[in-house]
This record gives sequence, structure tokens and C-alpha cells, in this order.
Amino acid sequence: MKMQKHAGHSVAELRKIIGKSQSQFATMIGVSKHSIISVENGRTKELSKNLTKLIQIATGAELANGRFESPFKVADYTRDDFDRWRQKYGRTDKATALKQFNEMKTWVKILFLAAAKSGRAGNRDRLPAVCLSLGEWLDEARVNFKLQDEIEDLLDDETRTVRTGAHVILALLEDPKRSQKDLAEHDIDFSKIKRELKRQATDGYLFIQDEYRSTWGPGRDTYKEVNKPRILLPHARYWIKKFKGSLADLQNYGHSPHEFFEYVKHINQDPSFAESEARLNSPKS
Repeated sequence: MKMQKHAGHSVAELRKIIGKSQSQFATMIGVSKHSIISVENGRTKELSKNLTKLIQIATGAELANGRFESPFKVADYTRDDFDRWRQKYGRTDKATALKQFNEMKTWVKILFLAAAKSGRAGNRDRLPAVCLSLGEWLDEARVNFKLQDEIEDLLDDETRTVRTGAHVILALLEDPKRSQKDLAEHDIDFSKIKRELKRQATDGYLFIQDEYRSTWGPGRDTYKEVNKPRILLPHARYWIKKFKGSLADLQNYGHSPHEFFEYVKHINQDPSFAESEARLNSPKS
């Protein structure tokens, strides 16, 4: 009983030395606030190896004989030890983050390539599970270290892009309720352009160019969602374009002719081309 109280007091003392609240300390090492409270209140009988390791990684403090000691000398842990540890091993800035990423990506590559090989015992098919396991770990790190808001901000900054998509007009007309909802994401009122769509339904496509960003989903297919407020575009652009014989190919075989892909390629390479097409062919509301 004396040992568990002493261990809890050691954690509380360490936390106060580095100037962190229980919530801040928990986030820094990637555990729940409840875990820290349980340790400090003596409800947890002893520090687990995992918790001790997490504390050591984040602060440098080493647990010995029921107390945390300096990683640089055999003595009690001080604030100077924390600052020195963070300066040497745990700087928190963008340059350090990119440096550590470049170092770690080599090991991720090696891990994936190893999982793709047949083992000495003939083990195969390990790569899918390795990929999913890494994705699950990334999800856990996102939650445990409370990185949700920061990740959302970075996805806004790092994955923001302009994309152009095409909708078969006949398909839009077949399901008006769904079309109303889908086009509303781009701030387009389906009811106002419906008449023009009907006039050009045969072999016609409704092209929409808008701003998108990726959503969080490691290990899964990346999903793009409309990004608002827009920065790269003032508003979504839309226009109608027709391709002879394209609808039959698209509906029956799931693809369109070469001219369709060349058109989309041209749009993505030359944004001014899309603006010109929008002025010439966009339906009037």
C-alpha cells in the first residue's frame, strides 16, 4: 500500500515539475485523464510498464526505486531535465515533425515490403492485416493524443484542391430528390436548372468544378468532400457538355469514349478553359 501511494505521489510531483495539469499530462503521454487521476489517487496499485514507458518517452524521467530520476544523472528529476530532454529528443515544431517522418517512412516501407514476402515457413497474405493494423494505430494515436482538431486543420491546409466531376444528365433527371441533395452540396439549385437539363439530356453531362478536401481515414479509401468556406474558388462552376454516343458506353459498360477523358484532362490542366466553358454552356437560372 505504501508503494502505490508513493508511485502516485511521484507522478503528481513529476507533473507539477514540468507544469502540466492532469489533462495536459494525460494528452502529452497519450492516455486518458482518468488514468492519471487513478494513479495519483492510489486507485491503481502500481505503474504499468506501458505507462512508465510512455512517461519516460515524453519526459525522459526514469522510474527507479519508486521515484522519477533524471535521465542525465542519478538525481531527482527537475524542470531543467525536462527542458533539456525536449530540446535534445523531443522538440515540437514542423521541421522536427518532417524530419522524424522522413526517418520513420523508411521503416514503414521495410515493414510493408517484408509483409509482402513469403516467409520461411511459407507464411503469406500478411500485408492486408499489416496495413489495417497501422491504420488502427493511427486512429488510436489521433484519439489518445487528442489530435482531432489539429488534423482537421491540416487536412484543410494540406489536401485542399480543385476537382472537376461529371454527372450524366439522364441519371440526374431519373432521381430528382437525390439530385437536389447532391447538387445542394455545391450550392447549385437543381430545380432552377432542371428545365435546361431536360433540353440537353441526350448525350449530355453536367460538369461541376468545386473545391474539395480529404477526410481522415488511414488504411481506407480516401474520401473527398466539398470544402467550405472555399478559398481556391469563389463558388462552384457548372456547365453542360455533350458527347455523341457517350451515354450508351457509360451506362452499358461503365466508361466513356476517349474524347470525354481528353476533355476532362484539358479542364484539369487549364482552369481558364473551364471558366470559358462555363460562360458559354452553363444553364441559365
